This record gives sequence, structure tokens and C-alpha cells, in this order.
Amino acid sequence: MTRHATELPSFDTLMEMATERPEELENLRQRMTEDILRNAPPERRRRLLGVVFRIDAERRMAKNPLQACIKISQMMMDSALELRDGILGPLPVRNESRPAQIIPLRRSKPNR
Repeated sequence: MTRHATELPSFDTLMEMATERPEELENLRQRMTEDILRNAPPERRRRLLGVVFRIDAERRMAKNPLQACIKISQMMMDSALELRDGILGPLPVRNESRPAQIIPLRRSKPNR
């Protein structure tokens, strides 16, 4: 496994950077992204550049950091589902035309 030149600081340090020095945190993010791209195999670099472009676009279009986080998280989930479908095949579609069987639940008498 390749060790990257830029190490990730501790969580507490990252939190401090986010609240007090956001430009430093952004510089760290860019350096680490560049480090990953530089060390990526050439046959994967183009795909990674595309992913970085999409992430940066979502961050720019987001109204706030939380919205960006949610959008990027959804991108990751979509990618994981695509991978799962590629390995296992798509999940069967449920037939929603059949009515569901409803099972009544009865409240039991409390034990005293």
C-alpha cells in the first residue's frame, strides 16, 4: 500500500481547522487530493479526475456545507449500489399491484 506524503491530522485538529482556519483545511484537502491523483495508476487517473470534478461541482452548487455533504454522500451510495448491481445483478422489482396482507396486532393485558 502506498503511503501518501500528506498525512491526515487528528479529528480534533481537523475540527479546529474547520472552525478557526477553514482556508488551511481547504488547502489540506486539495493537497491530499493531488497526492492521491499523483500516486494513482495511470489507467485509473482519468476516472478519479472525473470523480474529483463531480465532487467539486457539488460543493460549488451547494448552498451550505451540510448540503454538499449530503449530495456527496448520495453520490457515494449510488456508486456502491452500482457496484453491488455489477457484482450481484440488479435486485428484483417488487410487484406493487398485489395488496399487502395486513395482520392485526392485539394489545396484551399488562402483567400485574
